[in-house]
Amino acid sequence: AVVLVSAIVYAVSFLLIRALSRYRELSADRTAALLTGRPSSLASALTKVTGEMSRVPTKDLRAAEPFNAFFFTPALAQGFSLSSLFSTHPSLERRLAQLAQMAA
Repeated sequence: AVVLVSAIVYAVSFLLIRALSRYRELSADRTAALLTGRPSSLASALTKVTGEMSRVPTKDLRAAEPFNAFFFTPALAQGFSLSSLFSTHPSLERRLAQLAQMAA
């Protein structure tokens, strides 16, 4: 019984620590945007640092969706992703959306 409770507590604390880490990253972005007064510059820097622009597809990826049936993990995740629970940083899209909201 102790092992089971320990495993449950570990799993819950693992997810909570990840959520706290994502929250702190968003808070750091918000604070940096407020201190500099230039959220668009921070958004540009985040885009460059993550290298997302180099991975922008050149063809329509909707053609890949029929192949999702052949994979355990869909080729194109839509909406919420289970992997987001385990990430220590929020997605670039979420960070950019927050900065765009601050710039407006």
